[in-house]
Amino acid sequence: MLEKIIAKARHLLNDVQLSGSVETVAVIEQMYNDIVVLKEFISQELSAVESNLGLGAIGKKAAKRRVFEEAGRKLEYIKSQKLYAELGDPKQAGASDKPAAAKNISAVLQFLREKEVRDRLGAMTETQIQSLFGESLFDGSNPLLLNAILNSPTGFEPVSREILKKMQRARAQKGRPAAAEEGPQASNINSIVEEMFSLVKKKLDNLRRNEIPSQLVHLNDSQEPPFKF
Repeated sequence: MLEKIIAKARHLLNDVQLSGSVETVAVIEQMYNDIVVLKEFISQELSAVESNLGLGAIGKKAAKRRVFEEAGRKLEYIKSQKLYAELGDPKQAGASDKPAAAKNISAVLQFLREKEVRDRLGAMTETQIQSLFGESLFDGSNPLLLNAILNSPTGFEPVSREILKKMQRARAQKGRPAAAEEGPQASNINSIVEEMFSLVKKKLDNLRRNEIPSQLVHLNDSQEPPFKF
């Protein structure tokens, strides 16, 4: 059913977890989870239909069609949630301008993500870390890595202070590419979410149509239905 879409959403989530902002990760992760939950709902309902011995072939097709129709309504409800609604309404998203508590939570989450990167760097040599830093600085592929190194608390630097200062100068000369990377990503997140939900809707519509009796599917404009209302 939705396996291919879920796989694509998982791939997107993996990408933003490497280089996206905390807010971007939160949105994509919620989108992924919502699609998975929707898929589980469909699977459970279809399983119940198949195990219903009181339904014949036609009755099961009608019941499955209702399942996909209900899934479509659930999808519309998901899309209406505040997290997604604010993506399509910049004025609404900026009106509250994030309460102080929310900003503090975001800062803590960002620190924890950077700390996780620093913990992984602990098993590497300075030369290896410098190489990774240089590659990411050059192609802008991993701003989280750059931030994790440059924002290291005193006493927990993954490289010597001398090397760290050189990295800071190199970052300044490069014009802080991480900020440039996060900007387009933030502006594109709305289109990403819209595209994924559009794929889900299209799949649900196709699944629903597959359960329509064949004589109705093949009815063309030249054929009159048996009754008119």
